[in-house]
Amino acid sequence: KYLACPRGVFALRYFFSQAVSAADGEEGTSQNAVKAMLAQLIQSEDKKKPYSDEALGNLLKKQGVDIARRTVAKYREALEIPPASQRKVI
Repeated sequence: KYLACPRGVFALRYFFSQAVSAADGEEGTSQNAVKAMLAQLIQSEDKKKPYSDEALGNLLKKQGVDIARRTVAKYREALEIPPASQRKVI
Protein backbone atom coordinates (compact mmCIF):
# COMPACT_ATOMS: atom_id res chain seq x y z
CA LYS A 1 0.00 0.00 0.00
CA TYR A 2 1.29 3.40 -1.00
CA LEU A 3 0.41 7.02 -0.49
CA ALA A 4 0.68 9.50 -3.36
CA CYS A 5 1.20 13.10 -2.31
CA PRO A 6 2.72 16.24 -3.85
CA ARG A 7 6.16 15.26 -2.48
CA GLY A 8 6.10 11.81 -4.11
CA VAL A 9 4.89 8.26 -3.55
CA PHE A 10 5.66 6.69 -0.16
CA ALA A 11 4.98 3.26 1.30
CA LEU A 12 2.59 3.56 4.26
CA ARG A 13 5.09 1.78 6.49
CA TYR A 14 7.40 4.79 6.01
CA PHE A 15 5.14 6.77 8.36
CA PHE A 16 5.02 4.17 11.17
CA SER A 17 7.56 2.29 13.26
CA GLN A 18 7.18 -1.38 14.15
CA ALA A 19 6.24 -2.49 17.64
CA VAL A 20 8.29 -4.79 19.84
CA SER A 21 6.24 -7.62 21.30
CA ALA A 22 4.92 -7.30 24.84
CA ALA A 23 3.33 -9.59 27.40
CA ASP A 24 -0.12 -11.04 26.73
CA GLY A 25 -2.85 -8.41 26.63
CA GLU A 26 -0.46 -5.46 26.56
CA GLU A 27 0.42 -3.15 23.70
CA GLY A 28 3.85 -3.39 22.13
CA THR A 29 6.42 -0.63 22.42
CA SER A 30 7.76 1.05 19.28
CA GLN A 31 11.28 0.25 18.17
CA ASN A 32 12.22 3.91 18.45
CA ALA A 33 11.09 3.99 22.09
CA VAL A 34 13.04 0.82 22.88
CA LYS A 35 16.15 2.27 21.25
CA ALA A 36 15.75 5.43 23.35
CA MET A 37 15.40 3.33 26.52
CA LEU A 38 18.48 1.33 25.53
CA ALA A 39 20.53 4.47 24.93
CA GLN A 40 19.40 5.86 28.31
CA LEU A 41 20.43 2.67 30.13
CA ILE A 42 23.86 2.68 28.48
CA GLN A 43 24.35 6.37 29.21
CA SER A 44 23.62 5.87 32.92
CA GLU A 45 25.67 2.68 33.39
CA ASP A 46 28.85 2.39 35.45
CA LYS A 47 31.67 3.01 32.94
CA LYS A 48 34.00 0.68 34.83
CA LYS A 49 31.52 -2.20 34.58
CA PRO A 50 29.25 -1.67 31.55
CA TYR A 51 26.16 -3.80 30.96
CA SER A 52 26.36 -6.75 28.59
CA ASP A 53 23.66 -7.21 25.96
CA GLU A 54 22.11 -9.92 28.15
CA ALA A 55 22.03 -7.60 31.17
CA LEU A 56 20.50 -4.81 29.07
CA GLY A 57 17.80 -7.24 27.89
CA ASN A 58 17.02 -8.16 31.51
CA LEU A 59 16.80 -4.48 32.52
CA LEU A 60 14.42 -3.81 29.63
CA LYS A 61 12.29 -6.79 30.70
CA LYS A 62 11.95 -5.20 34.13
CA GLN A 63 10.63 -2.10 32.36
CA GLY A 64 8.03 -4.18 30.52
CA VAL A 65 9.80 -4.71 27.18
CA ASP A 66 10.25 -8.39 26.29
CA ILE A 67 13.32 -8.37 24.05
CA ALA A 68 15.98 -10.94 23.14
CA ARG A 69 19.71 -10.45 23.54
CA ARG A 70 20.21 -10.58 19.77
CA THR A 71 17.68 -7.80 19.31
CA VAL A 72 19.44 -5.70 21.96
CA ALA A 73 22.69 -6.17 20.04
CA LYS A 74 21.01 -5.21 16.76
CA TYR A 75 19.51 -2.04 18.24
CA ARG A 76 22.80 -1.16 19.96
CA GLU A 77 24.65 -1.47 16.66
CA ALA A 78 21.99 0.62 14.90
CA LEU A 79 22.62 3.34 17.49
CA GLU A 80 26.37 2.99 16.80
CA ILE A 81 27.10 2.09 20.42
CA PRO A 82 30.09 -0.26 20.87
CA PRO A 83 29.83 -3.55 22.82
CA ALA A 84 30.47 -3.64 26.58
CA SER A 85 34.11 -4.68 26.18
CA GLN A 86 34.82 -1.54 24.16
CA ARG A 87 32.77 0.76 26.42
CA LYS A 88 34.72 -0.28 29.52
CA VAL A 89 36.91 2.44 31.04
CA ILE A 90 39.91 1.25 33.05
